[in-house]
Amino acid sequence: MKTLIRTAVIVAAIAAPFAATFTASGAFAHARLISAMPTDGSTGASPSMIMLTFNEKLTPKLSGFEVAGADGKALDLKIMTAGGGKAMHAMPTHKLTAGAYKVTWHAVSDDGHRTEGATSFTVK
Repeated sequence: MKTLIRTAVIVAAIAAPFAATFTASGAFAHARLISAMPTDGSTGASPSMIMLTFNEKLTPKLSGFEVAGADGKALDLKIMTAGGGKAMHAMPTHKLTAGAYKVTWHAVSDDGHRTEGATSFTVK
């Protein structure tokens, strides 16, 4: 039993500096969507802005989103970053017609890993 405890202490002592390095650098973190506007599954008027907010700063050149109507056609949008680099937003060039819309996003943060997902909303 003493050998097992001694081995565990040695392994922990050797691993501790490496664990601190990974934790401090955020090596295991990924960009995660924390809010969307319009909110996922909502129904309402045509939005004046579509915004996605993430838990960490994004790499703008490698991150973006697309909004498509029920017909699958993507809207023409110019996507910009905001919120200290943690948010992406776009303003539709015209009022959206009634129907369902899907927002498909992809995000890359400092760790270099790509995350992706989708939200949807409906315009009355």
